[in-house]
Amino acid sequence: MVNRIWAVALFVLVILAACGSNEDASTSGNTDEKAEEDTTSESVSTEEENSEKEDKETEEESADSDSDIGETSVSSGEIMNPNIAEESQGDVKEIYTSENNLEYVHDIEGFTVSINQYQIVKVTNMSEDMSIQFDDQTDGYVVTAQVTIENTRDEPVYYPSFIRIQGVNESDFLSSERTFVRDEYPVSKNEEEPSKYGAGEKVTGLVTFTLTNDQYDVMTRVKPKFVIEGGAADNEEFKDSFKGTATYDLIYGEGQKAEVESSADFYPDRLTTGNMANKEMIFEKSGIDETKQIEDVGITLNGVQYAELEPTEGNESRFSNFGDAGIVALTVKLTINNQSDKELNTFLLSSFIRVDDNRGSVISQGMVEPNDSQTVEAGATGEKYHVFLFRKDDFETIETFDLEFGPFTGDDGKELFKGKTAMFSLPSQ
Repeated sequence: MVNRIWAVALFVLVILAACGSNEDASTSGNTDEKAEEDTTSESVSTEEENSEKEDKETEEESADSDSDIGETSVSSGEIMNPNIAEESQGDVKEIYTSENNLEYVHDIEGFTVSINQYQIVKVTNMSEDMSIQFDDQTDGYVVTAQVTIENTRDEPVYYPSFIRIQGVNESDFLSSERTFVRDEYPVSKNEEEPSKYGAGEKVTGLVTFTLTNDQYDVMTRVKPKFVIEGGAADNEEFKDSFKGTATYDLIYGEGQKAEVESSADFYPDRLTTGNMANKEMIFEKSGIDETKQIEDVGITLNGVQYAELEPTEGNESRFSNFGDAGIVALTVKLTINNQSDKELNTFLLSSFIRVDDNRGSVISQGMVEPNDSQTVEAGATGEKYHVFLFRKDDFETIETFDLEFGPFTGDDGKELFKGKTAMFSLPSQ
């Protein structure tokens, strides 16, 4: 969808007036009257000079603020991106405007990308020239988002990626565009290398997404997401670039907003963030905070969530192996405190749930686990979410769940720390 920012010019008209008199005073009364007039004239002149100075400072401040194009907010009823009407020659109607200062932030190790505010509008009766953006239709929808990029590192950062709107699943998405916001798109001030953000650089601007009527209809039938991509690197070859993403709900109406706010706060596994399935909480427990050691690595069990799954539209085939019995997901949240001298790869980490004193076991499902944090450096801490899937009829017969965490595996595929694991007894209903 397409996005654009408008410029506002401030014109100040200052009228200076001066009055004087060469008449001589004949009485003391006239002399007092003249002195009073002179005092008033001086006061007016001083106020006008101060006003002129303040106006000039305001204009200078306004000019300085132009370095962050689009750093403004709108209220409900205002159109965030007037360029849409101007360029499409269509009729623009507001559908939804988010609150300002959303705090949708992706902190990529000191390089932050933030969505501050966004607006959804319906465009009708647009010109034929613009219809190519909407699959040759003369009406559709535009999402405009105000984005801030800030590099707080002490070195330049290269960042080519941006934001996408996710629909049915992670493979169904729209990428941010320059349509309607070519001049306002938040790129680096480095004209030769617009994807290179200098140390301390901060820019604000607009991005857009264009949706056809069908695409918008699909979006309102799922739980759409804003996904802020990773990909930031300290080199132009993007070697060892940060791969993680940050996912946030895309609210498109007040009714849906209330539904999202009242829903359970599920752990961010990809079943949830990837819109693969809807969850209904069965049982959860947080604040467990039980720690076990694997040599110099502390593993802390923070919490567990058990939820019944209903595959979302378009994702049914992913769960076909479970038949019609229903599916239950167990998501476990852990913290890894790596006090060893090794970097730990958590992407390669597999664990098991041992049920009813080894009556059976279920392996963690890496394909539905978050893939944002894939390593924990020596001396650092990191999070890990494990996900285990059960047939619902099997799940209902299980009495005890024991987590066997690990072992850690090196990049060469060999087990670390002599293949040691950590065992936790998990709470359940």
